[in-house]
Amino acid sequence: MENQTKTKSILARSSPRIKRTAVDAADSGHPLTSGLRNHQNPNEQSQKRQKYTMPENRTVMKCYYNSEPEKRGYQKRMHQLWKQEYPDSQITEPRLADQRRFIIRNKVFSEVELEEIQKICKANYHQTTAQTAAETPATLGMVEQIEPEESVELLQEFDEPALETPVEPPGTLTARQQELKDKIMAHAAANAIRQRLPTLKTVPKRHLAPLMKDVNAALSTVQITSIEQTNQYAYSAAVIVTEELGLLQPRQPQRKSTGKPKWKVRLELKIKKLRSDASNLKNMKEKKLKNDKIKQYLIRKYWLNTRKIEEALEIVKEQITATARKIERYEARIIQYRQNQLFQSDQRRFYQSLNQTTDTVTIKPEKTATTKFWKELWENNKNYNKNAGWIKEFEGKFSQNKMEQMEITTEMISKRVQKVKNWTSPGSDQLHGFWLKHLISLHGKMAQQFNEMLQKGSISEWLTTGRTYLIQKDPAKGAAPGNYRPITCLPTMFKLLTGMIADRIQDYLEEKNILPDEQKGNKRKSRGTKDQLLIDKMILENCKSRKANLHMTWIDYKKAFDSLPHSWIIKCLDAIGISKNVGTFIENMMEHWKTELFVGNESYGLVNIRRGIFQGDSLSPLLFIIAMIPLSTILQKTNLGYQTSKNSHKISHLMYMDDLKLYGKTKTEIQSLTNTVRIFSTDINMEFGLDKCSTVALKKGKIIESEGINMPNGQTIKCHQPEAYKYLGILQLDNIKHEHVKTVVSKEYTQRVRKILKSKLNGGNTIKAINTWAMPVIRYTAGIINWTQMELDNLDRKTRKLMTIHQSLHPRSDVDRLYLPRRSGGRGLLQVKQAVKEEEHALAEYVKQSEEPALIEVKNQKLLKAQQTKNQYKKATLQTRADSWHNKTLHGKFLDKIEGKADKEKTWLWLTNGTLKKETEGLILAAQEQAIRTNAIKAKIEKSADDPKCRLCKEADETIDHLLSCCKKIAQTDYKQRHNCVAQMIHWNLCIKYHLPAAKNWWDHKPAKVVENEHAKILWDFRIQTDKVLEHNTPDITVVEKNKVWIIDVAIPGDSHIDEKQQEKLSRYQDLKIELQRLWQKPVQVVPVVMGTLGAVPKDLSRHLETIDIDKITICQLQKATLLGSARIIRKYITQS
Repeated sequence: MENQTKTKSILARSSPRIKRTAVDAADSGHPLTSGLRNHQNPNEQSQKRQKYTMPENRTVMKCYYNSEPEKRGYQKRMHQLWKQEYPDSQITEPRLADQRRFIIRNKVFSEVELEEIQKICKANYHQTTAQTAAETPATLGMVEQIEPEESVELLQEFDEPALETPVEPPGTLTARQQELKDKIMAHAAANAIRQRLPTLKTVPKRHLAPLMKDVNAALSTVQITSIEQTNQYAYSAAVIVTEELGLLQPRQPQRKSTGKPKWKVRLELKIKKLRSDASNLKNMKEKKLKNDKIKQYLIRKYWLNTRKIEEALEIVKEQITATARKIERYEARIIQYRQNQLFQSDQRRFYQSLNQTTDTVTIKPEKTATTKFWKELWENNKNYNKNAGWIKEFEGKFSQNKMEQMEITTEMISKRVQKVKNWTSPGSDQLHGFWLKHLISLHGKMAQQFNEMLQKGSISEWLTTGRTYLIQKDPAKGAAPGNYRPITCLPTMFKLLTGMIADRIQDYLEEKNILPDEQKGNKRKSRGTKDQLLIDKMILENCKSRKANLHMTWIDYKKAFDSLPHSWIIKCLDAIGISKNVGTFIENMMEHWKTELFVGNESYGLVNIRRGIFQGDSLSPLLFIIAMIPLSTILQKTNLGYQTSKNSHKISHLMYMDDLKLYGKTKTEIQSLTNTVRIFSTDINMEFGLDKCSTVALKKGKIIESEGINMPNGQTIKCHQPEAYKYLGILQLDNIKHEHVKTVVSKEYTQRVRKILKSKLNGGNTIKAINTWAMPVIRYTAGIINWTQMELDNLDRKTRKLMTIHQSLHPRSDVDRLYLPRRSGGRGLLQVKQAVKEEEHALAEYVKQSEEPALIEVKNQKLLKAQQTKNQYKKATLQTRADSWHNKTLHGKFLDKIEGKADKEKTWLWLTNGTLKKETEGLILAAQEQAIRTNAIKAKIEKSADDPKCRLCKEADETIDHLLSCCKKIAQTDYKQRHNCVAQMIHWNLCIKYHLPAAKNWWDHKPAKVVENEHAKILWDFRIQTDKVLEHNTPDITVVEKNKVWIIDVAIPGDSHIDEKQQEKLSRYQDLKIELQRLWQKPVQVVPVVMGTLGAVPKDLSRHLETIDIDKITICQLQKATLLGSARIIRKYITQS
C-alpha cells in the first residue's frame, strides 16, 4: 500500500524547468506550502514553511489573469507581476504556478470570487501589461528564444531546494498534449483491469500520426522509475489513443445471446404471419374458413371487397418469397462485412474459418487431467548427466571464446522494435507490439530499465508469466491432454527484451562461427528448411546416379521443446562463452518462468516451467539450438557420413530445430550415428518418439529390406517400408515422391482457391488471399519437386477457370493483365508458373553465392539450372506481360484512350484499394478490355450478328463507350443517377466543412436546394438569376462564402474525353462566372469535377478538389461511385455471354 501511495505521488509531480502555457498545465493536486512573506535564508525557509494568506492567494490569481495565460511563457510573466507586489519574495516561477493550481483545485475562491478577480484584471489589463513589459529584464526576454535544453540550464540556477514531493518535468506542451497527458496519468493512476484493445489496422495514417506525436510529447514529460510504470503508461496511452479514435467500446455486462438479431426475428415473424394468412385465404377460397373474425380481418387487410381472393393469395405468396430473399440478402451482406473485417484484422483466423477449424475446441479436455499432464512435464525439473565424458570435450572446444558484457541502448530498442509484429496476440499485459513500436518517447526509459535488469540479473515476475493456449493437434485423437500443442502469449516488453538478447547472442555465435552448418533452425541468411531439402535431394539423387549404398534414419524427439532441462541450457551458454550478465539474467529468468493454461477462454490454472522452453518469443528457439550444438559437434567428430564423391565433404546429419536426419554409408555407420544421438539425448534427459522414427537402407541406389536399428537399451527403430516418411513436409523414402507430392499439393492448392472464391471477400482481398494462403502451398515445393511447364500451366488454367465459375473473372478478359500488379492496372494475382520459377531463380542465386560445403555440392550437382537472378526474371516477365497487354487491339484499347490525358497512378486507385466486389471488379476490367459482347463486337469482331447499332437509341454503334456515356435514351435516367451520386458526395463533404446539416454517411445524404448559415450558402442544382440571358446558368453545386464563390459542376464522360470535358466545363461557365463577379461583387472560380465512366482520372482533378477543400471524400471513393453506376448500366442492358 505504501508503494502504491509513493508511486501515485511520483506520478502527480511537476517539474519547474520547461515553460508551458496555462491552458496546457494540469492541476497537480498537491498544496504548495512554501513560505512567501518571510525573507529568510532559503535553507531555513525549506525547514520552516508557512501557508499563503487569503490576500496572497488573491494576488496569485491576479498575476495569473494578467499574465496572458493562453500564450506560452505565462509563468515568467506571472512571476514578474508577483515580484512587483512582493519584491523580496524568494518563490520561483513553477512554485507560483503550482499555488495557482492548488487554489483552483481546492476551490479556495468560489467561482463568483474568481469571476470578480478576472473582471478587475480585465479592466486594467492593457495598463498592467505595459508596466510589466517595461519592468521585465532584457535577459528574461532572451530566454524565450533559447531551445528547451538551454532553458533548463538557465533556470536551474534559480531553483530552490526540492519539495518533499518532487514534481515531474512538464515540458513545453500544447493544450492538446496536456489534455492527453492528464488522461493518460488518470488512467494509469486508476490501475483498472486490462482488456484486449482493438487493432488500428483500418485507421488512416493521417489521423493516427498527429495523435501519436502528441501522445509521445505528453509521455516525454512524465517521470518513470520502473519497468512496471513504463508498461502501465504504455498501456494507458494505448487506451487513450484508442478512445480518442472512437474505437474503444465500454465493457458491457455479458448477456445471454438470443441467437438471432432483432431484424431477423422481425422478418421471420412477418413470414410466419404471411404464411398463416395464405393458409386462411386458401381455406376461405375453398369455403372451409368458419371463423368470422379471421374473415373480417382478411377482408380488411387484403381489400377483398374489391379484390379477388386469388389475387390476394398471389400477393401474399410473393410477399413471402420477397421477405425470405430479403433475409438472405441481409445475411449475405453481414457475412461479406464480417469476412472482410476479419481478413483485414486477422488473416490466420479467417483462413481457419474457411477450414472450419478455430483455436476453440468443442470438446474440451478434462481440466484436472490436463493440468496434471502439463505440470508433470514442465514442473518436473531434471538435470543433465554431469559425468558424461563428451561434455568436457565440448567445453574445451569453445573455451577461448568470450562474449562481451551486454548493454542495451535506445538505438537497439528502436531497431529491434521494428521487428515486433504490430497486432499479434499480447500476453497478460494486453499490450500489442504496435504501441511499443510507436511510443518512441518510452524507448530511452526502457533502455535504462532493461540495463538495470541485466546488471542486477533480476526480473519482475509479471514479465515472465505467459498465457498458454492449448491447440488441438489431431481431432481424430480426441481430447487427450497429450493431443494439444502449447502456444504461449508473452508480455510484449518481455519479447522485446529477449529479442534484443537473442540478437546479441546470434551476433556472437556468427562472429565466432559457433553455429554448425548442419543446423538451419533460426539461422540468419539461410533458406531454413529449403537448405536441408536441397541437400537431402542432392544426396538421394547422387546415390541413385552413382548406384551407391546409403543408410538413413529419421529421428523424432518426444516433446522436444517441453522436455529440455534448464540446467543443460545454462551449461551450454556458459560453455560457448556467453557473457556473465546475459547468462545470469537468463538463469534467473527461467527460474521465474510460469504460465496460465487456457483452453479456449477457460483458464486451467497456473503452471511453473522448470523444464522446457517457452514457445512464444525469439530467444527460446535460440536457446534450444544452442542446447543442440553439442550433438552436431559429437556427430561431426565421428567422421562418418555420406560422400557424394571420393574427395567431397562428409554429411552425417541434417537438423532443423528438432527434426534430425542421419546419413551413413553402411549399416554399421548408421547404427553408430543413431546410438550416438541416443546417448547424447539420454545424457540431457530427452527421449525419442520411437513411433515417429524410421530408417531405410539403399544398396547400389535401390531400396532393400531392413530389420531396423536395434539399440543397446533394447529399443528398435523400425523400417517403415514401403510407407514413405514426411521429412520437413515433403514425402520421401529412397527418393522424393515427386508425383505423389504434386498430386497432394495441387489438390490442396485448388481446394484453398475454391474456398477463397466461395467466400464473400471483396476483389482486392480475394486476390491477396490466393497469393498468401493458396500460393505458398505450391511455392514451398519449388526447387525441390520437379514441376513441368505443362503441370504449372494446368494449375494456372484451373485457377482462372475457378475464378470464371465464381464470376470473379470474365471468360474473355485479358490473361496477361490478370498477373500484373494492381498499381499498374492489373489484378495482382501471382501466376503459379511465375511463382515457382521465381523461387527456383532465388534458390539458384542463393546456392551459387553460398560457401557452405554441402550447398557447394548442391551447386556442383546442378540441381538448379536458372541463368537469371530472381529480380531479373521477375522484371523481364512483368515487362513482357505489360507490353503484350498494351499491344492487343481490343484489350489494350483503354490504355490508348487515356494515354497523355489521365493520371495513371490515380486511375488505378480503385484497383489498389480493392474494395469492389470481385464480380464487379471483373466486370469493370472486362469493360475496359472491350471483352463485353456488345452489338458492335458481335457484328464487327465475332461476325455473329448483322446490326452493330445500339439496342436502345438505334443511332450509333453499340460500344461500351457509347453505352456508358453517349446513349441519349438513358441520359436522363441512368446517367443522371450516376452523376448525382458523385455530386451528392461532394455536396455532403461541403456541408460537413461549413457545419451545415448533413447525414452521418454520404449515401444517406439528401441535398437540399438551398442550405446556409453564417459561414456559407450552398445551392444544389439551382438556376442562378442574372440580368442577362445565359444558356448555362444551373451548375450542380454553387458555394457562396462571404468573399468568394465556387461554381462546381460534375461530369462523367467516356474515358477518352475527360480532357475535353474538363475544358468544356471551364468554358461553359465562363459567362456565368463573369456575370456573378459583376452582380455579387465577389471573385468566382469554376471547379470542374470530371471522372471517366470506367475510372480514368484527369491530371487536374486532385488540384480541383483541393481548391474546394474536399477532405472527407477521396478520389478513390468518387471512382467507386462512378464504377458502381457504370457496372449497373452494363448489367441492366447487356447480357454477358
